[in-house]
Amino acid sequence: MSPLKTQVPQTCVEWCDDHFFLPEGSSQIPGRWHTQPVQKAILNMMGNDAVQVITVQKPTRFGYTKMLCGALWYLGVHKKRSAVVYQPNDQLAKDFMVSEVNPLLPVVPAIQSAFPDWSLNNENNTIKKKVCTGFSIDVKGAESPNNFRAITKQVVIADELGAFSVNGGEGDNIKVLMKRIQGASFGKAIFGSTVVFTGDVIERLMNEADCILSFHLPCPHCGTRQKLEWGDKDSLHGMKWDNTLQGDEAKSQSAYYSCKNHKCHESEAKGRIYYRQLSKMEDAGRWICEKTGIWTEDGLSFYNKIGNKIKAPKRIGIKCSALYSLNLTEGWIEIVREWLDIKGDPDKLQAFINLTLGLHFEPANTKRLDHEILLEKREQYKAQVPKDVVYLTAGGDTQDNRMEAFVWGFTADNRKYLIDRFYHVGDPRDESVQDAVVEFTKRTYKREDGAHLTISRTCWDLAGHRTEVVYKLSKRIGLMKFIPVKGATSYGQPVQNMAPKINKQSGTFIAQIGTDTAKDIFYTDIELPLGEPRAIHLPLDDQMCGEDVCKQLVSEIRKPKKTKQGVIMVYDNEGRRNEALDCFNYALAALYISIERFSLKLESFVSQQETQKSTSNSFAALGKQLGSD
Repeated sequence: MSPLKTQVPQTCVEWCDDHFFLPEGSSQIPGRWHTQPVQKAILNMMGNDAVQVITVQKPTRFGYTKMLCGALWYLGVHKKRSAVVYQPNDQLAKDFMVSEVNPLLPVVPAIQSAFPDWSLNNENNTIKKKVCTGFSIDVKGAESPNNFRAITKQVVIADELGAFSVNGGEGDNIKVLMKRIQGASFGKAIFGSTVVFTGDVIERLMNEADCILSFHLPCPHCGTRQKLEWGDKDSLHGMKWDNTLQGDEAKSQSAYYSCKNHKCHESEAKGRIYYRQLSKMEDAGRWICEKTGIWTEDGLSFYNKIGNKIKAPKRIGIKCSALYSLNLTEGWIEIVREWLDIKGDPDKLQAFINLTLGLHFEPANTKRLDHEILLEKREQYKAQVPKDVVYLTAGGDTQDNRMEAFVWGFTADNRKYLIDRFYHVGDPRDESVQDAVVEFTKRTYKREDGAHLTISRTCWDLAGHRTEVVYKLSKRIGLMKFIPVKGATSYGQPVQNMAPKINKQSGTFIAQIGTDTAKDIFYTDIELPLGEPRAIHLPLDDQMCGEDVCKQLVSEIRKPKKTKQGVIMVYDNEGRRNEALDCFNYALAALYISIERFSLKLESFVSQQETQKSTSNSFAALGKQLGSD
């Protein structure tokens, strides 16, 4: 008769605070669970029968997974609701059971009371399923259509939904997930994920929600309610720090939040809010939908914008960031430190936007840069090679009727100079064309200080046109000096990934190029002011860098593309010629091969130059002294 026993009704927060524990090994701070202010409404909405669908667009360092586990067992133990938890794949499903579910069994008496076999290894307690008194919990991967079949539950949970396939083989995965609870008296779906690019399934669920709630906190000085946003250097509100201090560490230590109320800045506190004040602010926080005016403080009672109580919305979206987290060891200091460490790196910027702020990343280069900007950016070099350039590489491309390449020079602080262009018309299979390529790789360039530089390494595209010619040239010029390359088949790969051994079929080394990553670097650096580290310099030379070349360099933009894994942003030249941009990618890859494979240190060239210059000056002084004597 035990399944018929009832308990004194509790909210999800009340039950978790009474019964839930954080086990050692899978928790930063093990021990009894205590719901933080920012978690209360979310946790209660996960357990609120009136809320049918809750979608959480989450950051990391927010405690979401622990909340999810607490709600899962609350719905099972307290309400006898059977649930199925989907992870992106079977391995992650197994990891979730091993690292998040199983460690709870020995430390939570409330779970043990409802799960007689918690300490046994049998069919009721497996890596995929827990059969308890009056309910069961399944944990499955979302990759296989079989994992969606013959599953009927009261609760369906999709963790890291953004990483799910859009179509698992049986149509739209959201529709398939919702079928698992169709007909249930109190059917509930809990969706949560970090996000990547706009256009994903989380954005779609947010658009379908009745309201999207964000946490508004009262300023401790003026009482103005506001959601915490990162802001920017031109905005009054948001995260701020003292930029006059020397060093990133000193700057991050000065972190504070600036109130959005202009009048608050006239007060003695100057509108500055510090992390130590956050917990008390969150105690008085309110979740508000800025579009509809709907709000709640506890996730149980809901009100309209004029304060009248209303029914709980059936579909709710939640947006939050790590700025609200009370789990930060150093508070906002570590978030500011993370921001200052980005230093223009697009990958670090995306990780910060997605994982810390919990927002979709809007990639750069979704609008084409005007080639006229590049034409105006060109400059007259004082010599064939500027004095700061210490290393030359080349990137080449083969077409049916020509072979062409560009030489790029690199400085110790990673500035990039376009140095030369090679363009030879003819069938690449002709010996005369190949001879021209060989002679090109032997060119010598004079630097401003009189030193002579040669092309240290060349990467040449082998895909699509006359592959056998590229292999032949590599053997002729030198396997390490002339390396055939091809673009990576997936997005987000490193600039270069050179095979450690010679390819048996071609008899050469082959390197894979992360062209999207290389283009990210080019389009980020081309907009930097000249003279700054990483800036790109172009010569005022119509033969080498005329209008056509400038058009090719800015020929591509990022566009959204739907895949089975969701929406990704890929580069598209929309039919425009892009050989100059491709050759930059290959020249950059040649540099990275030298650095990563052969331990090249560009800064070491600078010290050598200074030593040579010092020695030369010493000899000149000695000669002058000897002449006077």
